[in-house]
Amino acid sequence: MENNTNIKPLPSWGIAILIIVFVLALIIACWGFFSGFNLKRKHSATSSSIVWNELFLNKKTIKFGQSFDINHGIFALTFAKVEKNDFFLPIYIFAADDFEYESKELVLKIVENEFETINNYMKENKKTVKEIFFVQLEEINSKVKKEEWIKLTGSKNRGFNT
Repeated sequence: MENNTNIKPLPSWGIAILIIVFVLALIIACWGFFSGFNLKRKHSATSSSIVWNELFLNKKTIKFGQSFDINHGIFALTFAKVEKNDFFLPIYIFAADDFEYESKELVLKIVENEFETINNYMKENKKTVKEIFFVQLEEINSKVKKEEWIKLTGSKNRGFNT
């Protein structure tokens, strides 16, 4: 009996194609593996930014010390690097006829430990005044709109508007 198992070696171009496909598959696998960690990091960065609440997504945001184009309306005080999934959401909704004056007075009360709920939150979460942000919610100063925003954000039950 003759042995008919003659296996010819792959030509060099076949080996080159296999190596290229292997390297591409390895790169794609590594990219997929590291994307999983990167996705988690992106999620925490997104929820940590000032637009952590979808309600503030299209609203103008500034740090303390800056000013809005329109100096009156309804505003929110909040913090950078907050966890969106926490029960307590650090939001304080307020109306102002003169935002620059009102925001300075508000921060002064915080610095002098006169705003108990915000001061307790800052102590527990190791926050500083530099992490305070303001969001302009409405350009019109209205009690009805203010109450709507308090209800919408839940800041009366889960925030600083107690």
